[in-house]
Amino acid sequence: METIKSTIENKPMLKDISSEFITMDPVEFRAFLRKNRKEPALSIAIDWIDIHTARKLKAFLESAKDGQERTATIRATEEQHKQEPNVFESGVKWERV
Repeated sequence: METIKSTIENKPMLKDISSEFITMDPVEFRAFLRKNRKEPALSIAIDWIDIHTARKLKAFLESAKDGQERTATIRATEEQHKQEPNVFESGVKWERV
């Protein structure tokens, strides 16, 4: 896990949980999120894998509670972006590759 320092004053430091998102099964990841619910901000940035993973990332954003800030980015080609436009319209950032 890596913590990314915030460059903007009064913004929480983002805790990068990208590797956990990729390596853990859904049950393990939910338990991991429960253990990290006191973190002020969580961030995931991954390469495009498939539509199912993109939707899981969207669910990660939508399930934030207690004011926890969450960010998510998928590095994808334009063709991959077009496979699941709803995910990117729902808050997941697209980093064009």
